[in-house]
Amino acid sequence: MKNQQFVGSWELLEWTIESKDGKKEFPFGADVIGQINYESNGNMSVMIMKNNRPQFLSEDPLQGQPDEVVVAFNGFIAYSGNYEVNRNSKQVVHQIKISSFPNWVGQNQIRKFEFNEDKMTLSTDFIGSNKHKLVWRKIDF
Repeated sequence: MKNQQFVGSWELLEWTIESKDGKKEFPFGADVIGQINYESNGNMSVMIMKNNRPQFLSEDPLQGQPDEVVVAFNGFIAYSGNYEVNRNSKQVVHQIKISSFPNWVGQNQIRKFEFNEDKMTLSTDFIGSNKHKLVWRKIDF
């Protein structure tokens, strides 16, 4: 089931992780950049990156030096696929078809959701030793 509340583009305001001991961190910094898009036909995509990642020496993205590629990869995550909303459990399921993290291809990622005015919060249960919380604001074009 699709939910019209999701449909549109959202900009990332904050991404935090909380460890089991209650410690809170910003994995890509407090100035993280991101956008998530939900389409009415059930497609979704998300991109998140560290702000001010260093540029490659080459103008060709396929010619990055190994150290440049590692820094760029460690500061960026993206995936796309389909989504389904379960209003009863307040969960959205991202059915991943393409991902910068190869392990997620073909997986379902479950996120709890909450809406508050023009903001949407997506959160996870513990993944390993951390819970993730992402706060998004609806983009008005």
